[in-house]
Amino acid sequence: MTVPTTCARAAVRMLHTNGAAQAKLYLGQSKVGQWTGHTSPSMANGAQAVIDGLDWYDREDSSDGRPMKALDVKQVVSLQGNPVSVRLDVVLDDGPDLASRIVLWDGPDFDPSAAPVIACAFAHALQALYPGRAFTTVGVWQARRQRRVEVPHSAALAATSTASATLASM
Repeated sequence: MTVPTTCARAAVRMLHTNGAAQAKLYLGQSKVGQWTGHTSPSMANGAQAVIDGLDWYDREDSSDGRPMKALDVKQVVSLQGNPVSVRLDVVLDDGPDLASRIVLWDGPDFDPSAAPVIACAFAHALQALYPGRAFTTVGVWQARRQRRVEVPHSAALAATSTASATLASM
C-alpha cells in the first residue's frame, strides 16, 4: 500500500518548508489520519505508527539542527554497472559540507549494521549531484520504527562492493 508512504513523505516535505504544525495537520487530515480510527486493528495501528513516526521525525530533526538545503533530489547512479534510481529525501547543510537523509516509512525494521549498505547508493548520488563538495553523513531514518543511524559518507562508499553484490542478487 503506497498511501501511508506517499502521505508521510509529503508531510516531511511540508515540515521542512511550512513547519511542523502544518505537516502534522496535513497528515492528521490525510487518509493516514482517517485510518487511525479504522475498524481493522492492523490498519489503525499501522496508520498510528506513521503519525507517531512524524512526531518522532520532528523531534529528531529539531535536535539534529542541521538546516535543510534541498528536498526530494533524484539521481541515477551505477553500482558496478547496475543503474539505481535514488531519491535523497533531505539534503542538509552540515557546516561547509553536505549531508543527506533518507526517510523510510514502510518495510521491516533494519539491522543497524546494514546501514552502510543501505546508505551506499545515496552516498554515490550525493557525490554525483554536488561534485566538488565534501560530505559528512548519510542518515538512514526509519521513521515508522523510530530508529535512525547516521552513516559516515566514507563508510557508505566503502560498502559499494557489498551493495553491488546485493543488487546483483535480486
